[in-house]
Amino acid sequence: MTEPVSTCSIGDLAEATGLSTDAIRVWEKRYGRPQAIRLPSGHRRYRETDVRWLRRVAEALARGHRPGKVVLLDEEELDALLAAPAGTPATAFAKKVLGFARESRTADVRRLLTGRARSEGPRKFLATAGEVLTAAGRAWADGQLGIRHEHLLSEILADVLRGLREEVPDRRGGEVVLLTTLPGERHALGLQLAALAAKLASAEVRILGAETPIPEIADAARESGASVVALSISLASGGPDTDRTLAELRDALPPGVRLLAGGRGARGVRRGPRGVGFPADLAEFEALLTKAR
Repeated sequence: MTEPVSTCSIGDLAEATGLSTDAIRVWEKRYGRPQAIRLPSGHRRYRETDVRWLRRVAEALARGHRPGKVVLLDEEELDALLAAPAGTPATAFAKKVLGFARESRTADVRRLLTGRARSEGPRKFLATAGEVLTAAGRAWADGQLGIRHEHLLSEILADVLRGLREEVPDRRGGEVVLLTTLPGERHALGLQLAALAAKLASAEVRILGAETPIPEIADAARESGASVVALSISLASGGPDTDRTLAELRDALPPGVRLLAGGRGARGVRRGPRGVGFPADLAEFEALLTKAR
């Protein structure tokens, strides 16, 4: 039997959606979705439509909706559930950047982002970068941007943000801010955005990188004398499970250390654990650090 065209393995499906293979198997058994194509070997294969649908499911879960509700919805119903009250369309600049990324035109993506960063300066470029990432996230969820294109864009944007941060003068007397992501959160670009915002607030920035175990975050906070631990949470990993991990980290940190969580998956309709701050955006994050200083 010939393997169906345009299908992927359960591992590829998990990678493309940010969900675990265990969750996908449980939902298939409990709710009958997604319904895999079974090969003679017994291996599962999934369609491109499953990828698009599960990306919306992941976003709904990150906003606090329960699996028992969202897994039963089709793509159109999920779109209605996730529709923002006043959605902002992608800017012309963001569309141009995504177009080049989709065509793997690396030099053109870098030229556009670098040029805009130089003309706008670090603080204004943070807003521009956010607009590009929001547009990229929607294009990814809609299946219009591949993982390879999203990775290409993320790496270039991270380079530009690092360059801008190096240009911001170091100042003494600010907060010591430790930046990382929780275990299972592989998206680290938000750390570069937060690092630039923190540097603009005259903070001393320490970046641990992605997927740091809870005990390691707590130990690093003590060793560095950090007064703030800030986490980046994407739509792919946000949800009730992440709230429980945040609560665990809050208990592990010294009482005087503030814990902040930002990103599109940090907080949706759910309330969030006690003792954790949820800045609405990078401007609010910068303002919090500036006020503390």
